[in-house]
Amino acid sequence: MSATPDAKELNEMMRWLGPEAGGADNFDELCRAVGIRKNKEHAARFAKVPFAERIVLVPQCLRRLGKCRAKETARGYECARCMACPAGEICIDAERLGYRGVFMLKGGRAVAKVIAETEPKGVVGVACEYEGALGIMECERAGAAVQFVALSRDGCSETDVDVDEVKSVLAFFEE
Repeated sequence: MSATPDAKELNEMMRWLGPEAGGADNFDELCRAVGIRKNKEHAARFAKVPFAERIVLVPQCLRRLGKCRAKETARGYECARCMACPAGEICIDAERLGYRGVFMLKGGRAVAKVIAETEPKGVVGVACEYEGALGIMECERAGAAVQFVALSRDGCSETDVDVDEVKSVLAFFEE
């Protein structure tokens, strides 16, 4: 895990998970439990959200340094679809499905701002388990159904994600 939680965040997650948090031996397990539990809780509602009312949040750490052609913006990065990293394929698939937008964020703290600005009904989040747990909490505060995909290799740069898993979540829809 790349980030260190503060005591307030840890206590909030422990309260949020309730009795299920008791089985977590460490913070990584607690964050993993958040993602698993919350994906299950939100699945039915998320599946009913039309693609046009969903956004995708991906971390800038997916970028491949020296190869990425994304343009830096005030909010994060605008993916150039250069295919140097998994973000390009995720963006293309989300656009094909008609998603409202894909946001490549510089950090997890930007999640609340993007959600407030775009007011999505559904969010697909890609992140390390720690940032994902925090992002899920932000989505719940805003009333958005969320589905989270954990990075398959985390860290602060050149991370990775199972693109097929992300595509499966992006396409998750039930009329």
